[in-house]
Order: sequence, then structure tokens, then C-alpha cells
Amino acid sequence: MKKILLFVLTSFLMACSNDDDNFVMPVNNSFKVTFNEGYDFAAAANVAITLVNNDDGKTYTLTTDANGMADIEVVPGKYNVNASLVFTAEEYSAYWGQEVSDPVSFNASLSGVTINQESTGLVEMVLVSGKIGSLLIKQVYFSGSDVKLGASFRDLFFEVYNNSNEAVYLDGLCFAQVYGASSVSSTLQSYHLANGQYDWSQSYNQANVEHANTNYVYADEVLRFPGTGEEHLLEPRKSVIVAATAINHKSPLTVLDNDGETKVYEVPEPDRTIDLSNAPFEAYYRDYQESIGSSYLDSDIDNPNAANMEIVFKTYAGKDLILDPFGRDAFVLFKENDDAINSWGRVPLPSIAAENYSEDTKVYLQIPSAVIIDGVETQRNDPSKAKPKRLTDDIDAGEISTILGHYSSESVIRKSKEVNGITVYQDTNNSSNDFMVLSHPEVIIE
Repeated sequence: MKKILLFVLTSFLMACSNDDDNFVMPVNNSFKVTFNEGYDFAAAANVAITLVNNDDGKTYTLTTDANGMADIEVVPGKYNVNASLVFTAEEYSAYWGQEVSDPVSFNASLSGVTINQESTGLVEMVLVSGKIGSLLIKQVYFSGSDVKLGASFRDLFFEVYNNSNEAVYLDGLCFAQVYGASSVSSTLQSYHLANGQYDWSQSYNQANVEHANTNYVYADEVLRFPGTGEEHLLEPRKSVIVAATAINHKSPLTVLDNDGETKVYEVPEPDRTIDLSNAPFEAYYRDYQESIGSSYLDSDIDNPNAANMEIVFKTYAGKDLILDPFGRDAFVLFKENDDAINSWGRVPLPSIAAENYSEDTKVYLQIPSAVIIDGVETQRNDPSKAKPKRLTDDIDAGEISTILGHYSSESVIRKSKEVNGITVYQDTNNSSNDFMVLSHPEVIIE
């Protein structure tokens, strides 16, 4: 019996010793948040700060005091940090002495912040205010539905909403997919920024080296609403869906493939997907693909009742409106004429050396941030595989991911509230705060 008791006691002590060896000592870290130079770098009180651990996804929240300071104790690791503050029009006017008619949002974000015993223990963040427009991206369905049981990527769409009290013409409004690094390289190269994103200032033919990473985004595809200026009116508090293909994806799809043979796309579980047959707009690529001598997707069907979006710029190899099901994407809305768009830069990746550049090199459209009306950044649902941010804080300081990941039938949609009987969608230029996840897309054709 004594031997048994001794064995149990020894095992218990060894287990305790192993637990001690595996225990990770939390570390203290402080945050200092100020407004930007336009506000004389004043201390920012009541700022909500969110930290997400890149390894385990655990989230921490804290709020700054009157001096713009906040302290927290967390386990060592790399963190994505997001800070946000929203003034009502009345609060802003009282605080800054400037009259405004709409709420004003301030945001800041940092990616891959190292917090450990060796770090400085102080992280400084500078808030910037963003432009809030009447038109916004209300919903993005990028995850797609099950590859075998649903419609795969054929049923994707995005939705544009008029968040104002005045009707707006959609003619000429552009939707761009913003390009950037899809992951953080284990070994950062000279053409990367510290957060792992491309350093576009090093791109060949870059005309604005100083502000290349702050005053522009870089698109690999731009779609535009058709019309001569006054054809497609969007009433106040109404939205339109732009479908990749405006058909009922719940039904089997019978097509002729590129060889003229009959092909059927079965949908064994229709509830996993959606009916987009009444979508007012669609992204039809077949004519464009044929015009450049390239093959097309046989599943890209032209619905004569849906207006076709115009392809303004395309470097992306996708043969339909294909949003990344994994969430490695970002999107912006802007409105400019052909002369302005044609005057913008088109630059290659910064990894392309001048001697390797040719007329066949893939280039990206350099869109000035000043013309952007709205932006949304999506992200992978696994924090350990997060991509570096593509949009600057004044466009979108946050990011939104689905819960279950790719081909899950989930969409992301803005949060809303009722104000005097009117639905208003939240827009603080921070998708981490503004969006939520739906287990199934909301399809409302108005």
C-alpha cells in the first residue's frame, strides 16, 4: 500500500511539474491612442480596442481612459489590434466645436503586433476619420455553397444599398476587387511591408512612391453598373443585388459545354443555395472572354432580364464574378468617368524587377482612395492563416470573416437598426464592428 501511495504521489507531483512547464506567463501591455495630426494628436478617450490572438483566435477588449491610455494582461503572441470611436453629430460638435450633420467615425488598426516579455510594452495607435457615403456595400456572399451538394461558386453575389434619404443613380458606379498578398510570408522579402503586405512603392512605373501604400488601392478587376447617367435609379433605403449568374441555383443547371456536349450541374440539396433568377444585375463574362480569345465557363448563363455589368478593368484570371470563398479579399465602390479611370496608373507587383517587365506583365489598377465611396475587407476564418490588410484605415479599419469558412453558404451583412421606422445600416468604416454573419444569404429583390 505504501508503494502504491508513493507512486500516486510521485505521479501527481510530476503532473504538476509538467503543468508548470507548460504554463505561459501573461504579460502586461499598454495602448496609447491619439487622434491624427488634423486634431493635433489629442488623446482619444473612450476608444474601444479589440485584440485578436493570431494563434488561438481569442479576443480581448478594453477601453481607453481620459488620457487615451489602456492596459491589459494577455498571453504572449502576435495580435491583430483594432481601435474604433464614433461621435454622434451632436457629440462631435460639442467636443470639437465644429458643426456636422452626420456621425463621424474614427478608426485605427495594426496587424501582427508582437506582445511578449521582450517587446516595449507600449503600442501607439493614431485614429483617422473615414468618409461615409450614401451608397454602401450591404451584403457580400463570397463563401459559396457546397461544391457537391450546392452550387459551388456559381451563386455568389454582392449587394449595394442606398443608405440615404435621396434617390441615387447607379449608372457608372464601379465595384472593384482589391488585390494584395493572400498570406503573410514566413520570410518577408524586400518588396513586403512590415505587416506582410506588398510595398507598392517599389512597383515598376510607380508614379507616386511616397504615398503608394496610403493613398491608393490596387485592383485586379473592376465592374461597372451600365447606363448613360439616368437609367438605373436606386430609391432611398433600397438595395440591388449583383449576381455572378442570375438564375435559380436551387435547380439543376443544364448547359452545353465548350465542346457542344450537354452537361448537367446537379444540386442534390437545394436549401444550401439560393434563387437569384430575379436579380436586376449580373456579371456576364462570356462575351468578354471571347473578345480576348479566351475560354469561358459553360455555367455563365446570360439572363436577358438582368442588366449586364460592364467589365472596366480585368487582370484577374477568373472567368466569372468569383469572390474568394476563403475570404482573402477586399472590395470598394467608386464612381468615375472613363477619362479619369484611363489616367490612373497600372503597375505590376513590386516583386517584378524592371528588366523583367514587359507588355505581357500583369498589372493592377491604381485607384485613388479619395474617390472611394465605401470599402469592405474580408478575412479568413482561421486567425492563424490571416492575410495582411489591403485597405487603409480610412476606408475600412476592420475585417469580417465567415464562421465556418469556404463553401459554407454563409454571407456577411451589415448590422442595421430602426430609426423612426426607417432601416439604417451601420457604417463606421470598420467591418469588424459593422458586419455580422448570416448562416444563409438574405436575398431580397425589390
